[in-house]
Amino acid sequence: MTAPLLEVTDLRTHFLTRAGVAKAVDGVSFSLAPGEILGLVGESGSGKSVTGFSLIGLVDPPGRIVGGSICFAGRDLVGLPPEEMRALRGRRIAMVFQDPQATLNPVLTIGQQMALALQAHAWVSDRAAAERAAAMLTRVGIPEAASRLSNYPHEFSGGMRQRVAIAMALLNGPELIVADEPTTALDVSIQAQILAEMKALARESGTALIWISHDLATVSSLADRVLVMYAGRIVESGPVGEVLRAPRHPYTRGLLDSLPAMAEPGQRLRQIPGTAPSLLALPPGCPFAPRCPRADAACAAPPPPRVESDGRLFLCHHPLEAAA
Repeated sequence: MTAPLLEVTDLRTHFLTRAGVAKAVDGVSFSLAPGEILGLVGESGSGKSVTGFSLIGLVDPPGRIVGGSICFAGRDLVGLPPEEMRALRGRRIAMVFQDPQATLNPVLTIGQQMALALQAHAWVSDRAAAERAAAMLTRVGIPEAASRLSNYPHEFSGGMRQRVAIAMALLNGPELIVADEPTTALDVSIQAQILAEMKALARESGTALIWISHDLATVSSLADRVLVMYAGRIVESGPVGEVLRAPRHPYTRGLLDSLPAMAEPGQRLRQIPGTAPSLLALPPGCPFAPRCPRADAACAAPPPPRVESDGRLFLCHHPLEAAA
């Protein structure tokens, strides 16, 4: 059995504010094998993006990791000195952000930025850097890549800028890529192309991928396993096909029912009642209980983790029935 590339154990990332402590990530644990694609889904504010930022050491104050471990290739990243974390980030671990305009420097050409990303981790000549950059741009589907290196970010469309951001993440051949909703603002056809490219990358090079999204349809076509987050906790996890075909947690069922494809023509779209709780004042016991149609008095106590024979895990006192 292949050893995990990444093993996260009881990760806790809290934001210490004047109003109190917001537990954005509250006891998250999972593992990831080389070449595996893991989907991380949930509503806005569920903690999925903070989980991604925690993995690469980019949590800004007043947030900080207060507990747990992030073991990458046998090395715990929690508490790693900043200079050692910078040496890993971009070389062995890369991140693709949701907004490429926030990633790309508007006053540098694409070629200059990609060369800097390469030369930050190894001595590479300008010519070799340009060749490597053009090859990566070609790989993500940018035509006439060599001639586009002299262009500035504003000369690319939104979809092309996102491809550039992905190409920059691939430059140093990282072992792990964390992608934070990188296709949210793209049209469907461009999104499908990028998903296919990322899936091929994982299969061909053994790069592990964490895909953070609120879009279950995207995750279903890309990921091998899925983690469903709510209020900073993983409430259900397992093989993506099994979880989405027969969810055990009512929250996962609610996310699926909210998809437009699940509604009949002319019917109102379903939605999960209520709103996500404030991380500063979570209800006792199960945090989903105030919105859950199956909640009762037992839900005032924290739900125990339940593990099934196929690797499914969920936190619920009253799980949905398993599929026949």
